[in-house]
Amino acid sequence: MLQILEQKDLTGYADRLRTLPADVHVSEAIENDRVIGYILYAYTPQCVEIYAVEDGSDWNYCDGLVRSVLFKAQLRGLQSAHFRITDPAMHHRLGVLGFIKNDENILDNIADIMDNCKKCKENPANT
Repeated sequence: MLQILEQKDLTGYADRLRTLPADVHVSEAIENDRVIGYILYAYTPQCVEIYAVEDGSDWNYCDGLVRSVLFKAQLRGLQSAHFRITDPAMHHRLGVLGFIKNDENILDNIADIMDNCKKCKENPANT
């Protein structure tokens, strides 16, 4: 069963975190006691900033990782997300999944995306 859990021990991510703000969080996608993906993100007073998503090229893992972070941001009262993704393939995938629109890196309304979860059968990852 897939679990997405925040990782408190960040030593395994030291190289990735070196150029990012000190307050970056890491959540891992874990299946059968094996890490199969992760997401790097930080909270600001205005939004959640997402720096990287590693999903093993699995669209469903990507969707789950991002939605888990967006949900946590909502619980903190945040309404928007800023995607600071540098990988062009991941940027494209996030666009196809509907997190990024018109090549903008800002998601203005997290609630809209979370409400669209009900329409997941239309998601390209599920075709």
